[in-house]
Amino acid sequence: MKKTIFLLSYAVAACLIFSVASSRENQELKYLLQGQYTGKMADASTQLNELQQAVQQSLLFSDPTAFHDSLQNVWRLSSDIRYSIADLPLDREFTTEWMNYLGRLGNNAKMTMTSQENAEQWQKNVSQISNNLTNFSSDWQIATAHYLSGDTNYKNWLEEQTSNANTSGFKNLSKSVKTYTESDFPLTASEADHEKKKELRDLNDKKITKDEAITRFYEMFPEFKNATLSVKQSKKGAPYSFYHIAFHKGERTGYADITQKGGHLLSYLIERPFEKNSLSVEKLKNLADERLKELGYKDVKETDARENSEVWHFTYARVEEKTKAKVYADGVQVKIAKDTGEIVGLNGVEYIQKEKLKPQMMKKMNWDEFFTNKATVVNEDLAYVENKDFVERLCYELTVRVNSSKVPHTYKVLVDTETGEVIKNEKLS
Repeated sequence: MKKTIFLLSYAVAACLIFSVASSRENQELKYLLQGQYTGKMADASTQLNELQQAVQQSLLFSDPTAFHDSLQNVWRLSSDIRYSIADLPLDREFTTEWMNYLGRLGNNAKMTMTSQENAEQWQKNVSQISNNLTNFSSDWQIATAHYLSGDTNYKNWLEEQTSNANTSGFKNLSKSVKTYTESDFPLTASEADHEKKKELRDLNDKKITKDEAITRFYEMFPEFKNATLSVKQSKKGAPYSFYHIAFHKGERTGYADITQKGGHLLSYLIERPFEKNSLSVEKLKNLADERLKELGYKDVKETDARENSEVWHFTYARVEEKTKAKVYADGVQVKIAKDTGEIVGLNGVEYIQKEKLKPQMMKKMNWDEFFTNKATVVNEDLAYVENKDFVERLCYELTVRVNSSKVPHTYKVLVDTETGEVIKNEKLS
Protein backbone atom coordinates (compact mmCIF):
# COMPACT_ATOMS: atom_id res chain seq x y z
CA MET A 1 0.00 0.00 0.00
CA LYS A 2 2.77 2.41 0.98
CA LYS A 3 4.60 1.51 -2.20
CA THR A 4 1.48 2.25 -4.27
CA ILE A 5 0.97 5.60 -2.52
CA PHE A 6 4.64 6.44 -3.11
CA LEU A 7 4.41 5.61 -6.82
CA LEU A 8 1.22 7.63 -7.22
CA SER A 9 2.77 10.60 -5.41
CA TYR A 10 5.88 10.32 -7.57
CA ALA A 11 3.76 10.23 -10.75
CA VAL A 12 1.76 13.29 -9.67
CA ALA A 13 4.95 15.19 -8.86
CA ALA A 14 6.48 14.23 -12.22
CA CYS A 15 3.36 15.44 -14.05
CA LEU A 16 3.46 18.73 -12.18
CA ILE A 17 7.13 19.24 -13.02
CA PHE A 18 6.47 18.41 -16.69
CA SER A 19 3.48 20.76 -16.75
CA VAL A 20 5.49 23.63 -15.25
CA ALA A 21 8.38 22.99 -17.67
CA SER A 22 6.03 22.87 -20.68
CA SER A 23 4.27 26.03 -19.55
CA ARG A 24 7.61 27.80 -19.17
CA GLU A 25 8.73 26.58 -22.62
CA ASN A 26 5.48 27.79 -24.24
CA GLN A 27 5.82 31.13 -22.46
CA GLU A 28 9.38 31.51 -23.76
CA LEU A 29 8.20 30.64 -27.29
CA LYS A 30 5.40 33.18 -26.98
CA TYR A 31 7.82 35.93 -26.01
CA LEU A 32 10.25 34.93 -28.77
CA LEU A 33 7.60 35.18 -31.50
CA GLN A 34 6.22 38.33 -29.92
CA GLY A 35 9.70 39.85 -30.12
CA GLN A 36 10.03 38.90 -33.80
CA TYR A 37 6.68 40.48 -34.65
CA THR A 38 7.49 43.61 -32.66
CA GLY A 39 10.79 44.02 -34.51
CA LYS A 40 9.17 43.62 -37.92
CA MET A 41 6.37 46.01 -36.98
CA ALA A 42 8.94 48.58 -35.84
CA ASP A 43 10.84 48.18 -39.14
CA ALA A 44 7.65 48.83 -41.12
CA SER A 45 6.92 51.93 -39.00
CA THR A 46 10.42 53.33 -39.56
CA GLN A 47 10.21 52.69 -43.30
CA LEU A 48 6.78 54.36 -43.43
CA ASN A 49 8.25 57.53 -41.89
CA GLU A 50 11.08 57.47 -44.44
CA LEU A 51 8.56 56.96 -47.27
CA GLN A 52 6.59 60.01 -46.10
CA GLN A 53 9.76 62.10 -46.19
CA ALA A 54 10.75 60.82 -49.64
CA VAL A 55 7.32 61.69 -51.09
CA GLN A 56 7.47 65.16 -49.52
CA GLN A 57 11.01 65.70 -50.82
CA SER A 58 9.87 65.02 -54.38
CA LEU A 59 7.90 68.29 -54.10
CA LEU A 60 11.08 70.27 -53.56
CA PHE A 61 13.12 69.75 -56.69
CA SER A 62 13.05 71.02 -60.24
CA ASP A 63 16.59 69.77 -60.77
CA PRO A 64 16.25 66.48 -62.75
CA THR A 65 18.94 64.61 -60.78
CA ALA A 66 17.60 65.56 -57.34
CA PHE A 67 14.02 64.83 -58.45
CA HIS A 68 15.10 61.45 -59.83
CA ASP A 69 16.85 60.55 -56.55
CA SER A 70 13.75 61.35 -54.48
CA LEU A 71 11.61 59.18 -56.78
CA GLN A 72 14.18 56.39 -56.51
CA ASN A 73 13.78 56.54 -52.72
CA VAL A 74 9.98 56.35 -53.03
CA TRP A 75 10.26 53.29 -55.26
CA ARG A 76 12.82 51.57 -52.98
CA LEU A 77 10.99 52.27 -49.71
CA SER A 78 7.60 51.18 -51.05
CA SER A 79 9.22 47.87 -52.00
CA ASP A 80 10.95 47.54 -48.60
CA ILE A 81 7.69 48.07 -46.71
CA ARG A 82 5.97 45.42 -48.84
CA TYR A 83 8.62 42.90 -47.70
CA SER A 84 8.21 43.92 -44.04
CA ILE A 85 4.41 43.72 -44.15
CA ALA A 86 4.48 40.33 -45.91
CA ASP A 87 6.12 38.79 -42.81
CA LEU A 88 3.42 39.98 -40.40
CA PRO A 89 0.22 37.98 -39.75
CA LEU A 90 -2.08 41.00 -40.02
CA ASP A 91 -5.65 41.22 -41.25
CA ARG A 92 -5.68 39.78 -44.80
CA GLU A 93 -7.91 42.49 -46.26
CA PHE A 94 -5.67 45.24 -44.87
CA THR A 95 -2.50 43.52 -46.10
CA THR A 96 -3.95 43.16 -49.61
CA GLU A 97 -5.06 46.80 -49.80
CA TRP A 98 -1.83 48.19 -48.35
CA MET A 99 0.38 46.03 -50.59
CA ASN A 100 -1.69 47.18 -53.57
CA TYR A 101 -1.28 50.85 -52.62
CA LEU A 102 2.47 50.50 -52.08
CA GLY A 103 2.84 48.67 -55.39
CA ARG A 104 0.99 51.39 -57.29
CA LEU A 105 2.95 54.14 -55.52
CA GLY A 106 6.27 52.46 -56.32
CA ASN A 107 5.35 51.78 -59.95
CA ASN A 108 4.12 55.35 -60.35
CA ALA A 109 7.41 56.70 -59.02
CA LYS A 110 9.38 54.40 -61.32
CA MET A 111 7.38 55.42 -64.41
CA THR A 112 7.78 59.09 -63.47
CA MET A 113 11.56 58.73 -63.62
CA THR A 114 11.40 57.98 -67.36
CA SER A 115 8.62 60.24 -68.66
CA GLN A 116 8.07 64.00 -68.65
CA GLU A 117 4.32 63.43 -69.01
CA ASN A 118 4.32 61.22 -65.91
CA ALA A 119 6.49 63.77 -64.06
CA GLU A 120 3.86 66.46 -64.63
CA GLN A 121 1.11 64.11 -63.44
CA TRP A 122 3.18 63.23 -60.36
CA GLN A 123 3.50 66.91 -59.42
CA LYS A 124 -0.29 67.27 -59.67
CA ASN A 125 -0.98 64.26 -57.43
CA VAL A 126 1.91 64.25 -54.96
CA SER A 127 0.37 66.73 -52.47
CA GLN A 128 -2.69 64.51 -52.13
CA ILE A 129 -0.51 61.39 -51.84
CA SER A 130 1.56 63.09 -49.13
CA ASN A 131 -1.55 64.08 -47.15
CA ASN A 132 -2.99 60.57 -47.39
CA LEU A 133 0.30 59.03 -46.22
CA THR A 134 0.33 61.41 -43.25
CA ASN A 135 -3.22 60.41 -42.31
CA PHE A 136 -2.38 56.74 -42.77
CA SER A 137 0.73 57.08 -40.60
CA SER A 138 -1.34 58.45 -37.71
CA ASP A 139 -3.88 55.62 -38.03
CA TRP A 140 -1.05 53.08 -38.32
CA GLN A 141 0.48 54.27 -35.04
CA ILE A 142 -2.86 53.88 -33.28
CA ALA A 143 -3.47 50.40 -34.74
CA THR A 144 0.04 49.10 -34.04
CA ALA A 145 0.11 50.52 -30.51
CA HIS A 146 -2.60 47.98 -29.65
CA TYR A 147 -0.31 45.15 -30.76
CA LEU A 148 2.91 46.52 -29.32
CA SER A 149 1.60 46.97 -25.77
CA GLY A 150 0.30 44.55 -23.16
CA ASP A 151 0.83 40.84 -22.65
CA THR A 152 -2.10 39.79 -24.86
CA ASN A 153 -0.70 41.03 -28.17
CA TYR A 154 0.75 37.63 -29.16
CA LYS A 155 -2.71 36.08 -28.94
CA ASN A 156 -4.25 39.05 -30.75
CA TRP A 157 -1.75 38.75 -33.60
CA LEU A 158 -2.59 35.09 -34.15
CA GLU A 159 -6.35 35.70 -33.95
CA GLU A 160 -6.27 38.70 -36.31
CA GLN A 161 -6.21 36.49 -39.43
CA THR A 162 -9.65 35.04 -38.67
CA SER A 163 -11.13 38.01 -36.84
CA ASN A 164 -14.44 39.30 -38.20
CA ALA A 165 -14.53 42.37 -35.93
CA ASN A 166 -15.29 45.32 -38.17
CA THR A 167 -14.17 47.71 -35.44
CA SER A 168 -10.56 46.51 -35.19
CA GLY A 169 -7.79 48.96 -36.04
CA PHE A 170 -6.66 47.12 -39.15
CA LYS A 171 -10.22 46.71 -40.47
CA ASN A 172 -10.60 50.49 -40.35
CA LEU A 173 -7.15 50.96 -41.90
CA SER A 174 -8.15 48.66 -44.76
CA LYS A 175 -11.11 50.88 -45.63
CA SER A 176 -8.92 54.00 -45.48
CA VAL A 177 -6.21 52.56 -47.73
CA LYS A 178 -8.78 51.43 -50.30
CA THR A 179 -10.11 55.02 -50.41
CA TYR A 180 -6.56 56.40 -50.79
CA THR A 181 -5.85 54.00 -53.67
CA GLU A 182 -9.01 55.02 -55.53
CA SER A 183 -8.26 58.74 -55.11
CA ASP A 184 -4.47 58.70 -55.64
CA PHE A 185 -4.27 56.07 -58.41
CA PRO A 186 -7.65 55.75 -60.20
CA LEU A 187 -7.93 52.73 -62.50
CA THR A 188 -8.01 53.03 -66.28
CA ALA A 189 -10.28 50.72 -68.29
CA SER A 190 -7.42 48.31 -69.03
CA GLU A 191 -6.40 48.33 -65.37
CA ALA A 192 -9.97 47.52 -64.33
CA ASP A 193 -9.89 44.43 -66.57
CA HIS A 194 -6.52 43.59 -65.06
CA GLU A 195 -7.99 43.79 -61.54
CA LYS A 196 -10.72 41.31 -62.47
CA LYS A 197 -8.04 38.77 -63.27
CA LYS A 198 -6.18 39.54 -60.04
CA GLU A 199 -9.34 38.88 -58.04
CA LEU A 200 -9.70 35.40 -59.60
CA ARG A 201 -13.15 36.22 -60.99
CA ASP A 202 -12.53 33.89 -63.94
CA LEU A 203 -11.72 30.87 -61.75
CA ASN A 204 -14.24 28.24 -62.87
CA ASP A 205 -13.05 25.16 -60.95
CA LYS A 206 -15.46 23.00 -58.96
CA LYS A 207 -16.17 24.18 -55.41
CA ILE A 208 -14.84 22.11 -52.54
CA THR A 209 -16.30 21.67 -49.06
CA LYS A 210 -14.68 22.52 -45.74
CA ASP A 211 -13.82 18.84 -45.15
CA GLU A 212 -12.30 18.59 -48.63
CA ALA A 213 -10.21 21.68 -47.90
CA ILE A 214 -8.87 20.02 -44.74
CA THR A 215 -8.07 16.86 -46.73
CA ARG A 216 -6.29 19.00 -49.32
CA PHE A 217 -4.29 20.69 -46.54
CA TYR A 218 -3.18 17.31 -45.14
CA GLU A 219 -2.18 16.16 -48.64
CA MET A 220 0.05 19.21 -49.09
CA PHE A 221 1.38 19.30 -45.52
CA PRO A 222 1.24 15.76 -44.05
CA GLU A 223 3.57 16.84 -41.22
CA PHE A 224 0.58 18.66 -39.66
CA LYS A 225 -1.85 15.71 -39.58
CA ASN A 226 -1.80 15.76 -35.77
CA ALA A 227 -1.92 19.54 -35.48
CA THR A 228 -4.75 21.46 -33.84
CA LEU A 229 -6.82 23.07 -36.62
CA SER A 230 -9.27 25.94 -36.79
CA VAL A 231 -11.08 26.42 -40.11
CA LYS A 232 -13.10 29.44 -41.17
CA GLN A 233 -14.49 30.54 -44.51
CA SER A 234 -13.81 33.98 -45.94
CA LYS A 235 -16.59 36.44 -45.28
CA LYS A 236 -19.09 37.53 -47.93
CA GLY A 237 -17.79 40.27 -50.20
CA ALA A 238 -14.23 38.91 -50.34
CA PRO A 239 -12.64 39.12 -53.85
CA TYR A 240 -12.59 35.32 -53.91
CA SER A 241 -13.89 32.69 -51.50
CA PHE A 242 -11.35 30.66 -49.56
CA TYR A 243 -10.93 28.53 -46.45
CA HIS A 244 -8.59 29.91 -43.79
CA ILE A 245 -6.96 27.00 -41.95
CA ALA A 246 -5.10 28.05 -38.80
CA PHE A 247 -2.94 25.36 -37.21
CA HIS A 248 -0.72 24.80 -34.19
CA LYS A 249 1.69 21.97 -33.48
CA GLY A 250 4.50 22.17 -30.94
CA GLU A 251 6.61 25.23 -31.70
CA ARG A 252 4.90 25.84 -35.03
CA THR A 253 1.93 28.14 -35.47
CA GLY A 254 0.62 29.17 -38.87
CA TYR A 255 -2.11 29.20 -41.46
CA ALA A 256 -2.94 28.13 -45.00
CA ASP A 257 -5.54 29.76 -47.26
CA ILE A 258 -7.14 27.44 -49.83
CA THR A 259 -9.55 28.58 -52.55
CA GLN A 260 -13.12 27.32 -52.41
CA LYS A 261 -13.02 26.87 -56.19
CA GLY A 262 -10.56 24.11 -57.02
CA GLY A 263 -8.76 23.87 -53.66
CA HIS A 264 -5.74 25.91 -54.78
CA LEU A 265 -3.17 27.09 -52.23
CA LEU A 266 -3.35 30.89 -51.97
CA SER A 267 -0.86 31.40 -49.16
CA TYR A 268 0.92 29.59 -46.37
CA LEU A 269 2.85 30.95 -43.40
CA ILE A 270 4.56 29.42 -40.36
CA GLU A 271 5.99 31.17 -37.31
CA ARG A 272 8.58 29.30 -35.28
CA PRO A 273 11.98 29.88 -33.62
CA PHE A 274 15.02 29.71 -35.93
CA GLU A 275 18.41 28.19 -35.13
CA LYS A 276 21.62 30.09 -35.89
CA ASN A 277 23.08 27.43 -38.21
CA SER A 278 22.49 27.77 -41.96
CA LEU A 279 22.47 25.35 -44.89
CA SER A 280 24.20 26.37 -48.12
CA VAL A 281 22.14 28.38 -50.60
CA GLU A 282 22.58 25.62 -53.20
CA LYS A 283 21.15 23.05 -50.79
CA LEU A 284 18.24 25.36 -49.92
CA LYS A 285 17.44 25.97 -53.60
CA ASN A 286 17.38 22.22 -54.25
CA LEU A 287 15.09 21.66 -51.26
CA ALA A 288 12.77 24.46 -52.39
CA ASP A 289 12.62 23.03 -55.93
CA GLU A 290 11.77 19.56 -54.61
CA ARG A 291 9.08 20.87 -52.26
CA LEU A 292 7.47 22.96 -55.00
CA LYS A 293 7.23 19.90 -57.25
CA GLU A 294 5.54 17.99 -54.40
CA LEU A 295 3.02 20.84 -54.06
CA GLY A 296 2.23 20.70 -57.78
CA TYR A 297 4.39 23.54 -59.09
CA LYS A 298 6.20 21.45 -61.69
CA ASP A 299 6.51 24.07 -64.44
CA VAL A 300 8.30 26.91 -62.64
CA LYS A 301 11.79 28.37 -62.77
CA GLU A 302 13.63 30.48 -60.20
CA THR A 303 13.93 34.16 -61.17
CA ASP A 304 15.09 35.98 -58.03
CA ALA A 305 16.56 35.35 -54.58
CA ARG A 306 16.87 37.54 -51.49
CA GLU A 307 17.85 36.75 -47.92
CA ASN A 308 17.61 37.97 -44.37
CA SER A 309 19.13 36.53 -41.19
CA GLU A 310 16.60 33.69 -40.94
CA VAL A 311 15.23 32.82 -44.40
CA TRP A 312 15.81 32.98 -48.12
CA HIS A 313 13.06 34.49 -50.28
CA PHE A 314 12.94 32.72 -53.67
CA THR A 315 10.75 33.91 -56.54
CA TYR A 316 9.65 31.57 -59.34
CA ALA A 317 7.85 32.09 -62.64
CA ARG A 318 5.81 29.63 -64.69
CA VAL A 319 7.49 28.43 -67.90
CA GLU A 320 5.23 28.48 -70.96
CA GLU A 321 5.26 25.04 -72.58
CA LYS A 322 5.60 25.98 -76.28
CA THR A 323 8.10 28.85 -76.17
CA LYS A 324 9.82 27.87 -72.89
CA ALA A 325 9.50 31.54 -71.94
CA LYS A 326 9.17 32.60 -68.33
CA VAL A 327 5.78 34.15 -67.47
CA TYR A 328 6.66 36.59 -64.71
CA ALA A 329 3.00 37.35 -63.97
CA ASP A 330 2.41 33.68 -63.06
CA GLY A 331 4.74 33.71 -60.09
CA VAL A 332 5.23 31.83 -56.83
CA GLN A 333 7.05 33.37 -53.86
CA VAL A 334 8.66 31.06 -51.30
CA LYS A 335 10.26 31.60 -47.89
CA ILE A 336 12.61 28.80 -46.86
CA ALA A 337 14.25 28.55 -43.44
CA LYS A 338 18.04 28.69 -43.51
CA ASP A 339 18.46 26.32 -40.56
CA THR A 340 16.53 23.28 -41.84
CA GLY A 341 15.32 24.02 -45.37
CA GLU A 342 11.68 23.97 -44.26
CA ILE A 343 9.21 25.99 -46.35
CA VAL A 344 7.88 28.57 -43.87
CA GLY A 345 5.99 30.77 -46.32
CA LEU A 346 4.44 30.57 -49.78
CA ASN A 347 2.32 32.89 -51.93
CA GLY A 348 0.63 31.21 -54.90
CA VAL A 349 -2.01 33.79 -55.83
CA GLU A 350 -0.28 34.90 -59.04
CA TYR A 351 0.28 31.31 -60.20
CA ILE A 352 -3.44 30.53 -59.83
CA GLN A 353 -4.38 33.51 -62.00
CA LYS A 354 -2.55 31.98 -65.01
CA GLU A 355 -2.25 34.44 -67.87
CA LYS A 356 -3.96 33.81 -71.21
CA LEU A 357 -1.16 34.20 -73.73
CA LYS A 358 -1.70 34.99 -77.40
CA PRO A 359 0.51 33.69 -80.24
CA GLN A 360 3.15 36.22 -81.26
CA MET A 361 5.65 36.57 -84.09
CA MET A 362 9.34 36.40 -83.26
CA LYS A 363 11.29 38.80 -85.44
CA LYS A 364 15.00 38.06 -85.70
CA MET A 365 17.00 40.87 -84.14
CA ASN A 366 20.55 42.07 -84.80
CA TRP A 367 21.76 43.15 -81.37
CA ASP A 368 24.96 44.66 -82.79
CA GLU A 369 22.77 47.16 -84.63
CA PHE A 370 20.22 47.52 -81.82
CA PHE A 371 22.80 48.53 -79.18
CA THR A 372 25.87 50.77 -79.31
CA ASN A 373 29.36 49.30 -79.66
CA LYS A 374 29.86 49.84 -75.91
CA ALA A 375 27.11 47.34 -75.08
CA THR A 376 27.55 43.56 -75.10
CA VAL A 377 24.71 41.03 -74.85
CA VAL A 378 25.97 38.40 -72.40
CA ASN A 379 22.77 36.36 -72.10
CA GLU A 380 19.55 35.97 -74.09
CA ASP A 381 16.32 34.32 -72.95
CA LEU A 382 12.56 34.59 -73.52
CA ALA A 383 9.98 35.98 -71.11
CA TYR A 384 6.42 37.27 -71.07
CA VAL A 385 5.97 40.67 -69.40
CA GLU A 386 3.19 43.24 -69.25
CA ASN A 387 3.38 46.35 -71.39
CA LYS A 388 1.93 49.68 -70.25
CA ASP A 389 -1.58 48.50 -71.28
CA PHE A 390 -1.30 45.36 -69.08
CA VAL A 391 -1.07 43.09 -72.12
CA GLU A 392 1.32 40.16 -71.82
CA ARG A 393 3.97 40.38 -74.55
CA LEU A 394 6.62 37.84 -75.49
CA CYS A 395 10.03 39.49 -75.17
CA TYR A 396 13.67 38.80 -75.69
CA GLU A 397 15.11 38.99 -72.18
CA LEU A 398 18.65 40.28 -72.47
CA THR A 399 21.43 40.72 -69.96
CA VAL A 400 23.53 43.57 -71.34
CA ARG A 401 26.91 44.79 -70.09
CA VAL A 402 27.93 48.38 -70.85
CA ASN A 403 31.62 49.34 -70.70
CA SER A 404 31.25 53.12 -70.94
CA SER A 405 33.20 53.94 -67.76
CA LYS A 406 35.86 52.52 -65.47
CA VAL A 407 33.17 50.50 -63.73
CA PRO A 408 31.01 48.46 -66.17
CA HIS A 409 27.26 48.33 -65.58
CA THR A 410 24.81 45.52 -66.24
CA TYR A 411 21.20 45.92 -67.40
CA LYS A 412 18.22 43.66 -67.96
CA VAL A 413 16.49 44.71 -71.17
CA LEU A 414 13.21 43.22 -72.42
CA VAL A 415 12.46 43.74 -76.11
CA ASP A 416 9.13 42.83 -77.75
CA THR A 417 9.81 39.95 -80.19
CA GLU A 418 7.29 41.30 -82.73
CA THR A 419 7.55 45.10 -82.55
CA GLY A 420 11.10 45.60 -81.27
CA GLU A 421 9.77 47.92 -78.54
CA VAL A 422 11.76 48.07 -75.29
CA ILE A 423 9.18 47.02 -72.69
CA LYS A 424 11.50 47.18 -69.71
CA ASN A 425 15.02 48.42 -68.99
CA GLU A 426 16.37 47.74 -65.51
CA LYS A 427 19.84 48.43 -64.12
CA LEU A 428 21.19 45.40 -62.27
CA SER A 429 24.63 46.63 -61.21
